[in-house]
Amino acid sequence: EPYYYHVVEQDVFIRDLPQAFENFRITQLTDVHHSRIVGLDQIRRVVNLAQSTKPDLIALTGDYTTTYRRFIEPCAEALGGLQAPEGVWAVLGNHDHYTDSELTRRALERNHILILNNANTTLRRGSDALQLAGIDDWSWAQNDWNRAFHGVDQNRPTVLLSHQPGVLDVAQTQQVSLILSGHTHGGQVTFPFVGAPAKLATKDLKYAHGLFRRGETQLFVSSGTGVIGLPIRFGARPEIAVIRLRRELRDSQQSG
Repeated sequence: EPYYYHVVEQDVFIRDLPQAFENFRITQLTDVHHSRIVGLDQIRRVVNLAQSTKPDLIALTGDYTTTYRRFIEPCAEALGGLQAPEGVWAVLGNHDHYTDSELTRRALERNHILILNNANTTLRRGSDALQLAGIDDWSWAQNDWNRAFHGVDQNRPTVLLSHQPGVLDVAQTQQVSLILSGHTHGGQVTFPFVGAPAKLATKDLKYAHGLFRRGETQLFVSSGTGVIGLPIRFGARPEIAVIRLRRELRDSQQSG
């Protein structure tokens, strides 16, 4: 199961999504964790699967390696095979800070991956716009919300990349339409009717996998593709997630 990758498709309805971004496809990769137990051949398989989804944009939500700096450059080179019309955008995760966040950032940038730590950009299709923001890892206190949302128009939809799904609970994300996160590995080991045993030891699994909502803000948590500790997954199959944005009109527009 740890290498039994599959593609998961998820429609997300966004309030007032511009018409030009209807059916916009974001392919999310997270927690690839290149290491002694997740080799480059597995990373390349994941890259090929991601490319086969024909994304408009690729979002990388952190934890590219585990523990050792020597895995950073090869992993970044393999991820450099990713391409999408609206770019490949990335934020860092907690393991990237454990290992070497600056080396990770530079390696990804050398491979044409755009880093969106505490920053934002605007995607444009004609007169329509979709805002994309990224926050650095929350658990390492590297997040800077003022920088991340500087210049963001709260009247336009915004997609936020955040390694940690717990940001759904902070006030600063109330202006966000959709958060894309990883970190949890879906629990990595889960059992029917019981869930993930790891949830007894950590609060990180409050949002373990799937789609969540708080007010107008939605959160999608991918189980990711890698493993840490032992090369084991059970009941939490590794995935490449494809998020398809759909228009959710206001009630007045629907009635009209």
